Amino acid sequence: MLKIATTSQASKQLVVSGAILFLLGLLQGAAVPYFLNPRMALSAHLTAVQSGTAIMVAGAVWGWTHLPAGWDMIGRRAVIAGMYGLWLALTLSAATGASESLPIAGEGYGAGEFLEALVSAAVAGSSVIMVAGWSVLTVGLLRKKVP
Repeated sequence: MLKIATTSQASKQLVVSGAILFLLGLLQGAAVPYFLNPRMALSAHLTAVQSGTAIMVAGAVWGWTHLPAGWDMIGRRAVIAGMYGLWLALTLSAATGASESLPIAGEGYGAGEFLEALVSAAVAGSSVIMVAGWSVLTVGLLRKKVP
């Protein structure tokens, strides 16, 4: 039987951050038709709801990790920053039409060179940060407790 991790400040930070992102995603869902690119807005909405849920799950299991304090902090912040960053990048794309780095949901839309570069950098950067954070979490879950 799985034992639920005790609530720590680290776990609470993740759960609250996830709940906020989930709520933002729900609110964005109501606004999808009003974006320049509604299909991209739907992608951003789904990203927020799914990412918020994932962050809350990370918070629920974070107490099971075995990480040095510095890596613990880096991992938590990277999970949060990566997930929020990707949602913000998709929302910016939906609002401006930038689609260079997101050709499927952005098909038929485009924006100026600066906005395309900004959205592309935000998507790529957030993705790297997100993978780093989830990698730290995974390593922390796999590590044996050091006495």
